[in-house]
Amino acid sequence: MTDVSKEQILDRLRTVRGPDMEDNIVDLGLVSDVFIADGKAYFSITVPAERARELDPLRAAAERVVREIPGITAAMVALTADKRAATGPAAARAPSPPPSGR
Repeated sequence: MTDVSKEQILDRLRTVRGPDMEDNIVDLGLVSDVFIADGKAYFSITVPAERARELDPLRAAAERVVREIPGITAAMVALTADKRAATGPAAARAPSPPPSGR
């Protein structure tokens, strides 16, 4: 079995366009936690939380191109919600608990 490097994974992922097609997911800084063990590649793609469902095809494309690398038998790709999105207007609408005892 051929050893596959993190750099080979990232090079292949550079062929996957980002959510708005302006650049690839690696150069946009969306790929993280790349780990390779026993021919399996594991990594995360960070996306805005509100767009996670619509961006699932991006996850599938990343998984597909990595599985094409000789020596990779499987790819496990997680979409990770961008936590910065929680500081927007939706977070401000969250009600605070009412004071107790009155």
